[in-house]
Order: sequence, then C-alpha cells, then structure tokens
Amino acid sequence: MPESFPILCAEKTGIGRSRTFPPMNASLYLDREDSMTTKTLRKSKTGESRAPRGRIAAGASILLVFLAIGAVREDASQTAPPLPKAESLLDSFVEKAGGRAVFEKIVSRRTTAELKMSVMPVPGEVMSTTTKAGPYRVVVDTKAIGRIEYGSDGPVVWEINPVTGPRILEGSEARRYRLLNGLDLPMRWREIFKKVECTAIVPVADKPAFQVQALSLEDYPVTYYFDQVSGLLVKIEYPMETLAGPGKQEIFLSDYRAVNGVLFAHLQVRREAGREMTLVFKIVEYNIDIPEGTLALPDAIRKLGRIGK
Repeated sequence: MPESFPILCAEKTGIGRSRTFPPMNASLYLDREDSMTTKTLRKSKTGESRAPRGRIAAGASILLVFLAIGAVREDASQTAPPLPKAESLLDSFVEKAGGRAVFEKIVSRRTTAELKMSVMPVPGEVMSTTTKAGPYRVVVDTKAIGRIEYGSDGPVVWEINPVTGPRILEGSEARRYRLLNGLDLPMRWREIFKKVECTAIVPVADKPAFQVQALSLEDYPVTYYFDQVSGLLVKIEYPMETLAGPGKQEIFLSDYRAVNGVLFAHLQVRREAGREMTLVFKIVEYNIDIPEGTLALPDAIRKLGRIGK
C-alpha cells in the first residue's frame, strides 16, 4: 500500500450535519478509526468485546480498490489483439505482389537506377543483374568515387572498390550480400528461411507495420516490416559490421508499380553507417537474356585467391 493514500471521510456532528476531513495518511486514518471504535465497544451476551469494525471496514474498502485496479489492468491486457502469424503476412505479401504462380516463372531480373548519396553531390547509376539460381552482378558508376562492382558466381562473393581494391567477402558480410541481392525476396521465403516470427507492431514512416524476424538457412537474421493496412513490404533491416562495430543497414521501400504482373518498389532509400543512398529505378526487366560471362568472376578476383586454377 502507498505510504500516503487519499481518503475522504465524514464524521457525524449532529442531526443533519457532518464534518468532512481532507485526504490523509491511510495509517493515520486507521488509527483514528481504532480510537473511535474502542470508545463504543459493545458487550456481547458472554461479556466479551466485539472486534473493532471500523478498521476492518476501512481495510476491506482499500483492498477492494486495489483489486478493482488489478482487474482493469488485466482486462486491458486481454483486449490487445494477438499478432498475426509471420507465415500469413509473408504469403499475403506474395499474393499482393503478383502471386506465387507468377514468381515461380521468374528466373532473372535486370534493373537500372539513378543513385543519389548524401556524401556525393553528383548522381550516379546502378545497374544490376540477379538470378534465381544465385549468381548476380552489380555495377555502380559514379563520377565522385569511380566504378564499383560486386557480385557472386554462386560459391564466391566478391567486391572491387577503388578505395579498398578487390576482395573476397566471407562470413556474415557474404551472407548479407547474398540476401540483399537475392531475386525477389521475400517472395521465395520458404526456400531461403528456416524460421520466421512476427514479433511486434512498430511505426515505419509514421504508419504501423508488422515486424517479422526471419533466420536464413545460413543463420543470418533479417527483419521485414509489412504495412499494417496495405500488407506491402515497406522496410528491410540487415545487421552488418562497420569500422565502429556492429551496425545495421535499413532499406525503405515505396512507389510500388507493376512490371509484367509483379509489384516492384521503384523508390528505395538505404541507410547505413551514417550515410543515405536513394535509388530511383528507371528500368526493371524480368526473364532477360544474360550475355555469357556477365556473372563470371572478374580476373582481379581470380588472381586474388587463384580461384578456378
């Protein structure tokens, strides 16, 4: 019980009149009740005094108040609707974005997007080729930094950057790149993830979204956010390692448009390590012809690890 509990009480002072006491300490009130009741104890037939009813009544009243508060809190917790199943959210998104039958026929995609970076005043261009089988290649052309390429032939994940040079990616970084450049995820979530769970409702762009945590077959965690009203994917989160330690990459998706019966987010804003990159997609093509050698390992990567020798 709180040390100070506000109680209003009235004492009879005469016919039709009463005196009202202001809120006071609960223990003082009970002591007052004791002193009043001891003066008015009545004898029973056996000559024994009856129990002081004033204190019992006051204690019972306070107990009822706390029981009522607890009942209200319990009722409020029971009225909160349960979270939907992650499986139903993912399957619903697949249907809204085109349907499973459509996605099963897709084997490749090629895109061209305009790139704007918070640390780069001049826009660049990003061209990507991804496949259902796994290999992919992305080319980023910028006047400020130069040409950046990264990709995978399947087993090897690589990057060629004018700042860091050619390198082979491994561990969680390689797993992030695979998922980031996977073809039409999370449409193929059953093939990629071994566990999915809806864990909360959180705001994304000031709108409520269902948070779905997924764990890949390679034990890499990804978090998806589905708009509570439209059911569309509005955000993806990937954990990543930065020079300052563990961090995350956030991708915000909007401006969905249909391409060959498939909804594709034509505006993507990526945030990582204090930087922001905006991709505005100009060309989106599915099931395209891929020239031979496009997805092969570059010579600089082959020389790096004597791969394929």
